[in-house]
Amino acid sequence: MRGLVATADGWWALHHRVDGSYDLDDIPLARTLGSAGFVQLLLRLRPGCGWLGRRPVAARVVKVLSARAVTVYLWHEVALMASVPLIDLMGDVPAPERHLPLDSPWLQFAVVRVLVAGAVVLVGWVEDVAARRRPRLVP
Repeated sequence: MRGLVATADGWWALHHRVDGSYDLDDIPLARTLGSAGFVQLLLRLRPGCGWLGRRPVAARVVKVLSARAVTVYLWHEVALMASVPLIDLMGDVPAPERHLPLDSPWLQFAVVRVLVAGAVVLVGWVEDVAARRRPRLVP
């Protein structure tokens, strides 16, 4: 099946060029088929996670993210959208404007992570209620 999807992706891209280009951004069906083939390939991988037992901090991070996966998924886009005006507001304050690279994607990355962490703490307990577990601030 993976081979069929990858073949269909290539065939569609070859036969449906846009302005003579093979750019998959301009060929939505080819991009979709290619993405589906890639996801199918990734689903076949079964990486070992034995190393987590030797690294308690990493194991804890994975455990918290697994327990709050729906919250992270639902709120990451909101955090991404909220990070832009927040970074713009930082430009109005002298200290961040002088000491932070306000136009850096790394700063936006950090702001989004802080906002998602806040969402996990504030509303993540809803996942516990939905699963009929005792609500906890952080699992």
